Amino acid sequence: MQDRTGTVESTRRATPGSPSLEDLALTITRQTNRRLELDRIAALKADSPGMTDAEAYRRLFEAAIGPRFEGTIYRDAAGTWEVLEVLFGDAARERRSYTSWVLVERSIFDHKDRRVHRFGWTQHDAVLMQPAESEPREFAAIAAGALVANGLAGSAVRA
Repeated sequence: MQDRTGTVESTRRATPGSPSLEDLALTITRQTNRRLELDRIAALKADSPGMTDAEAYRRLFEAAIGPRFEGTIYRDAAGTWEVLEVLFGDAARERRSYTSWVLVERSIFDHKDRRVHRFGWTQHDAVLMQPAESEPREFAAIAAGALVANGLAGSAVRA
């Protein structure tokens, strides 16, 4: 149906018992993200015979999350952020239902400005400060262990 401005208005409505368009889009996004993640894990394991699922997940998340863990302050194109939490598995899906990890951050300049996201680490991002007591590789191993424990690896493995 077209109104006087030439804008097309959708007359499709979700019928009772059927998923909405937003639900369908979310389902497709969730399946695509999971498929891409599994493909990356398979590629890592193919390149290194004998690699466990936990080690593959550790490498995958170490590359995606980079040096960001709780307490890290870094700068990206959108601003300067303090990492409050890095969530994996079920805890991440409670915040963003389509993902297996998310970062919870707040702006350094406006503490009311918070974001929950899954933006990957890029070469343009820069760490400004990290807590001395944390070790990024250890953190990635803990994250991989949590994912494996949540059954995301598809088999029982040791971290």
